[in-house]
Amino acid sequence: MLKIILFLLILLLMPLYSQDFFDSVDEENKSDLSAELNGFVRGAFFVGKNIDEDKLEQKSGYGELGLKLRVRKGRWGDGYAEARLVQGRQFNEEYNDIWLREGYVNIYQGNFDIRVGQQIVVWGRADGVNPINNITPRNVLIFSTDEDDRRLSNFLFRIHYNFNPFRLEGIYVPVYRSSVLPTFLFPLEDYVEIGEQDNPDASLSNGSFALKLDMTLSAFEGSLSYFKGFMPMPGISIQSISTENGLSVMVANKPYKMEVIGFDFASSLGSYGFRGEVAYRNPTDDYALDENVHIPNPDVQYILGMDKSIGDFSFILQYVGRYVVDFTEFKETGFPTDQLYIYNRMVAYQLNEQSHAVFLRPSLLLLHETLEMDLITFHDFTTEESYIRFLLSYDLSDGLMARIGAENYSGPVNTLLGTIDRALSSGFVELRVSF
Repeated sequence: MLKIILFLLILLLMPLYSQDFFDSVDEENKSDLSAELNGFVRGAFFVGKNIDEDKLEQKSGYGELGLKLRVRKGRWGDGYAEARLVQGRQFNEEYNDIWLREGYVNIYQGNFDIRVGQQIVVWGRADGVNPINNITPRNVLIFSTDEDDRRLSNFLFRIHYNFNPFRLEGIYVPVYRSSVLPTFLFPLEDYVEIGEQDNPDASLSNGSFALKLDMTLSAFEGSLSYFKGFMPMPGISIQSISTENGLSVMVANKPYKMEVIGFDFASSLGSYGFRGEVAYRNPTDDYALDENVHIPNPDVQYILGMDKSIGDFSFILQYVGRYVVDFTEFKETGFPTDQLYIYNRMVAYQLNEQSHAVFLRPSLLLLHETLEMDLITFHDFTTEESYIRFLLSYDLSDGLMARIGAENYSGPVNTLLGTIDRALSSGFVELRVSF
């Protein structure tokens, strides 16, 4: 904690002393070294439905400072760091934290680009849903007007080899970091307790690796990818069952290993853009065993989308489908594993053998591009789950922005979006100044 606070102070004081710093660099290297500092300050307030009662409550309210630093050393390399400081309340508890969101160094040597450090990796060309994006985790419990804030970083090694029109990317993740699975929101029975997440240890054999070959042409771009390792989103496993003094069951989040083979593309036809993704996921352990209830079945997820801009109006329309291999209908047994089986299918979106959904994102710019209206809608026709998010952004002046909007999750009982509805659905307002 102390190191991060000192780091923030250095970033804040850097503009005052940058001239003295560069004056101390010898004349030969001065022109090669540069630093850039920017960021934002914002205040945000979120209000939504109480989980237990029919009333509104504050979901989150906070002030936040975000700082971004980039240091460049000529053509040899550069470094990037992003730090956040936040103070407020969330879920009726004090919420204050300081963390380094990303921090990494790039080295450029011929056709090779090497990056080492704390990074966020985003794969895929579809919007919103990316089945090939399995490198770094997410936290759906973060209340923010920026969708990107829900992405979490992890320490990893990343290397690119460029040979036009191709680019080969390799990633190694030595230590697992989990996405946030909101198990505490699930309506568990009274005899069920939630234990500590059962993460893999730091053995190198527990690392994950991935490869991706990109091709970029004037009218087409696409990639083939492969991932093998622990998936960022864990399942839920039984740790222990005791019948002493009545039935007692301990459950915990538990990661599992997958192999994922993927393909994505983007192209255009006239004024229309087309994009798509397909991924085949296959667990490395036997998903049929009772003790592996946290491991989902193999499945194939596919996305096909279209986008178009007409003046200041644009939209993205996507079909999202999934097919579950070796799917079996759920049969109630009366054992404690019944509920866990349903929850794991719910989290993995494997409640049905096939599912069909649509994703629509229209956007409109007004008032000389100072006012933007952005809408995201997702509806799964199979599970009847829905997600709607509306965001209105207005530039009050250069660097000063106001935002207002709302997001709503909905779905039947024993669906993921239906379960997190009352906890995460909210309306919000934000003021932000950027520098």
